[in-house]
Amino acid sequence: RRCRRCRRCRRRRIDSGASAMSLSQSEIRKEGWISKESAVLRQFRKRWLVLTPDRLYSFKKERVYSDPTEDVDLRQCGTVKSADDITNRPFSFTVQVPERNFFFIAESDNDRNEWVAAIGRATTESRRVRSYSEEVEYQEQQALIAKRKAAQARQQQEETETETRSGGARYS
Repeated sequence: RRCRRCRRCRRRRIDSGASAMSLSQSEIRKEGWISKESAVLRQFRKRWLVLTPDRLYSFKKERVYSDPTEDVDLRQCGTVKSADDITNRPFSFTVQVPERNFFFIAESDNDRNEWVAAIGRATTESRRVRSYSEEVEYQEQQALIAKRKAAQARQQQEETETETRSGGARYS
């Protein structure tokens, strides 16, 4: 993965190919509306937060899993904890990664506790050392995902080439 500059905030951001991402329902551990502090203006904005086993995504729209506003790698996560004292806002919590501290506000104390626990579990699991059979299974899954993406890319390229050829023939 290569770093690139975010156009809006000029901070470094990892380009994980998230704009072309697709989440399967089986990957989602928890999802719901939450307020997230923006990187530049430090204003809280309503976002659809989605937790998977190794990533935390935020989106502008509910259940529209493309173009995330944030993509946090939980393998890099240091701490997940309540942040009421830091933000001076009730029901807030923070997810700390080396590049940044993300601040969120839940709708209730119970909701915050559920998010903190779920993110904490995902963080622990993403760092857990896999057994050999688990690692083989994981690598096979990753290979299947890569094959699907490559097939989709080839199909799109073929469609584009077909359109170009048929479009060019009409005007000859």
